[in-house]
Amino acid sequence: MAGILVPVFALRHEKDFGIGDVLAVQEAISFCAEHNLGLLQLLPINETGDDNSPYNAISSVALDPVYLTLTPEAVPGLLPEVLLELCPDSVRKELQAGPVQYGRVKLLKLDILSRAYVEFEAVDLEAGTENAYDFQAFVEANMGWLPGYTLFRTLLNEYNYSPVWSDWAPEHQDLEKAETWLATAPDREELIRYRQFTAYVQWVAWRQWLGVRAWADQHKVRLVGDIPFGVSRYGADVWSERALFDLEWSGGAPPEPLFAGDKFLSKWGQNWGIPLYDWEANRARNFTWWKQRVEATSLIFNAFRIDHVLGFFRIYSFPWLPQKNAEFAELTPEQAKEKALGREPHFIPRADEPEKNAKLNCDEGEALLRLIQQTAGNTAVVAEDLGVVPKYVPPLLKKLGIPGFAIPQFIADPQTHEYIPKDKMPELAVTTWGTHDHAPLVEWYADMTRRWKGPNGHDAWLELQRLMRFLGENDEKEPPVTVDEKLHETLVRALLESKSCWAIFVICDILGLNLRFNQPGSANDGNWSQRLDRPLKEYAKDPVIGPKLRFFREAVLKTGRMSV
Repeated sequence: MAGILVPVFALRHEKDFGIGDVLAVQEAISFCAEHNLGLLQLLPINETGDDNSPYNAISSVALDPVYLTLTPEAVPGLLPEVLLELCPDSVRKELQAGPVQYGRVKLLKLDILSRAYVEFEAVDLEAGTENAYDFQAFVEANMGWLPGYTLFRTLLNEYNYSPVWSDWAPEHQDLEKAETWLATAPDREELIRYRQFTAYVQWVAWRQWLGVRAWADQHKVRLVGDIPFGVSRYGADVWSERALFDLEWSGGAPPEPLFAGDKFLSKWGQNWGIPLYDWEANRARNFTWWKQRVEATSLIFNAFRIDHVLGFFRIYSFPWLPQKNAEFAELTPEQAKEKALGREPHFIPRADEPEKNAKLNCDEGEALLRLIQQTAGNTAVVAEDLGVVPKYVPPLLKKLGIPGFAIPQFIADPQTHEYIPKDKMPELAVTTWGTHDHAPLVEWYADMTRRWKGPNGHDAWLELQRLMRFLGENDEKEPPVTVDEKLHETLVRALLESKSCWAIFVICDILGLNLRFNQPGSANDGNWSQRLDRPLKEYAKDPVIGPKLRFFREAVLKTGRMSV
């Protein structure tokens, strides 16, 4: 089967608010169906914090209101005149120009939703309509996560959207204290009303996204979601379920050659700031929190990718938070250990050496993955297993029937650096030229040719030769300097012809665009905000991109990867 990966925020339609939304996702599903694609992969859709990263959401279950389609038909209580008043065409056009303006979009959508809630409250709740009963049923069905989220979200509003709960007043720093405080707060009624408004927003969001799932099922397109291994340190989950997390350490990833250009990353690795899990505490509660997370994801998605599955076996951990990275960047390991009070970055619960440690890590990770599979039921589980991969992980994933990732340039032979031939690539795998974290195909190739034409181009020339051999091209013939039409078709066809069960292309790699959605290790405004320059359906009319799409549709059919 074949598919595309596209972040929701990057999608467009004529009436959007400067960010992709539920309607744009439905149009993307229709696009997939028209192009013989059976898979549409999205990034996490949970509510984000102030850094707008889908991988640092403030809730593991709550959906992001920023992705809602705001029309009277889609939002109970929303009046047409409110929409016209708060978002006239002039404002809409401003928002649609350029990258996502998160600050403006979030405030505008919440303003519109709050006006809709006033009407919903006055009409539906007062009269006890079908919508009112549906809302109450939603609240009762989600008592496992909704109370903690709604109170956290209410306090977030009180603190100007700063989620760093450790800086809040002592009576607000966890769920139990905050519930006690709320019971006697002077503005209790106003706070409770806002809390109910946040529940209403989630009800609307879940209604819309379940509609997306129904639309996908109708068009025979499988939605692929994303469950990050970690959660935000400053989110509703940690705030309300503190006992399930270890806040003494900050999870991340070890140094890799990929980050040679960044001093901190190449020396220390990636410090994501995520808390670790107290697995014993989770086990004592029968992993209720994890089950809730998986079950919620499975309501919307046919499959989900576990981001950084390696964390289930052992996770590289820092004794300091990312805010202090600069203080450690220039230190020696000995100096860093002294500054961190005798602690240093290392794998937790243990490194994979000696062999008995690897066995323990493997067994513990297997038990957790089996739990996730069992909870997911008919929802397929995919493992993002990129990075420094322990040798026991690939055979374990195969044993469990969980596809990992097969990126040709990353799974090359470690000795010869030759690509694995297409007909010998792993069958139980998702093959792709890159994820949302990687440079787009045209930039990756252009970088190779720039190095080839540079002062020390021999190594890059060898890289290009290996790529050409993988593609079945003449490796002695001088390759094109850029991805021309013929090379683009060859790159696309190579993955479709591989043995891997799924072939997924980041949308910009199919369209031939140099568009990057995230730069790992960077926190600039360009991350998570770049958008396609038009609705997906419009690309078919483009004189350059249209032929690429027609070739892609036919190639999917010819290689037997058509949606079934």
